[in-house]
Amino acid sequence: MELVGGESVSTKKANPFVVLKVISIVSLMTLFSLVSKIYINNWEQSLNTTLESFSKTLSHAVWTLNRELIEASIKNMIYVKDILEILVLDDKGEVLARVSHDKRSNTKLEKFFNLKKSVKRFLIYYKGFFAGQVYFRYYYYTATVFLLLLTVIFVSFMLSAYFAIDNLEKNRKLKNMLQELNDANTELELTLNELEATQQKVINSEKMAALGKLMVNIAHDVNTPTGVIYGSSTELLTRVEIIHEKYLNDELTEKDFEEFIATCRELLDIIVRNSEKIRELVQSLKRVAMQEVTQVYSTVKVKDLVDDVLRTMHPRLRKTKAQIHVNVPDNLTVRTIPGAWVQILMNLIDNSVVHGFEYDNPGNIYISFYEKNGKLVLEYRDDGKGMDKETKTRAFEPFFTTDSLHGTGLGLSIVHQLAVEVLHGDIELYSEPGKGVTIIVSAPLNHENP
Repeated sequence: MELVGGESVSTKKANPFVVLKVISIVSLMTLFSLVSKIYINNWEQSLNTTLESFSKTLSHAVWTLNRELIEASIKNMIYVKDILEILVLDDKGEVLARVSHDKRSNTKLEKFFNLKKSVKRFLIYYKGFFAGQVYFRYYYYTATVFLLLLTVIFVSFMLSAYFAIDNLEKNRKLKNMLQELNDANTELELTLNELEATQQKVINSEKMAALGKLMVNIAHDVNTPTGVIYGSSTELLTRVEIIHEKYLNDELTEKDFEEFIATCRELLDIIVRNSEKIRELVQSLKRVAMQEVTQVYSTVKVKDLVDDVLRTMHPRLRKTKAQIHVNVPDNLTVRTIPGAWVQILMNLIDNSVVHGFEYDNPGNIYISFYEKNGKLVLEYRDDGKGMDKETKTRAFEPFFTTDSLHGTGLGLSIVHQLAVEVLHGDIELYSEPGKGVTIIVSAPLNHENP
């Protein structure tokens, strides 16, 4: 937009294809006019030469007033193209002969176009003496037919040029659109990659947060046996000091020593049992944590894997009213990715506690593992509140949650990702409001090279 004399003037750039169309049409029309004019001039000149030749042919017959010869001559002449009528007069203006071609005057073309008609007069001389005159009436039939054909040809050329330029314009627009689409697609891919990377970071953060919660809960569970061990050790140390003092003062009796030995055994037994609890908790946490972090194939006993998960989650589960029911064969040993199954189980249990039972409601969780058709199958079921149709449809979407206060919306999304992308298996979800949730995860065994 430019300002001229205080007024705004649009400086929109002309479309080059529109300009090219206009130039093509103007050029073809100019060429059409030029060719038409040249043809009409040549046609008129040729016809004039022919008619002049006819008039000279009639000179002797007109001089001798030979009507029969004149009529015979002009009857042949009338068949020449475009001649409608021939009239021959003597030197006094009297009619010597006349002939016309009525069929040519009644053609459809002549009636439709009302063809242009004209008359040419030639004076007839014989040996320098005026003998008479001849009139030729003709029409522009041949010229009109040629101009019609020429018009059709030029219109065809014009349309061809128009559509060719139009196609060029469309191809250019299509090329620009494809370029814009490719640019948008590239930008979308970059955005998608960034989103996937961000999602993976959030998922990893969620995993670490879950481990952190487990650590807090296990620390509470470890604290109790640690306190027992500390109390027992303190009591044992006190008893040792008492016995040692009696020994130094030579007051130690056999009964005192026997009682000391019995007490030591009881205290040491308490210490050993509570130490074993701590060791089991730590070992379970270690295995679960390592399996969560690493995604490698290994041979695992499925029953032990489930027990480790439940033992690790016990501090959290004991605060709820959920009952866990496990059905796993003792001899079910498979080669798979244990870490993926650990995360699947932990997220499913956590989802049931948070969403199915809403923390405080009683409920049952059923966990079954079995091998079928070369696949390891987990059948997980709870009798919680279930899902409606919309929730079930969006259950595996990242960040979708029905409890924004406590949930992150990543639990079932992580389960789906692990089942499909890590284990290269399938996952099925069945649920109705008030009828709990059933999730079946199946994954091929020994699928190390997908």
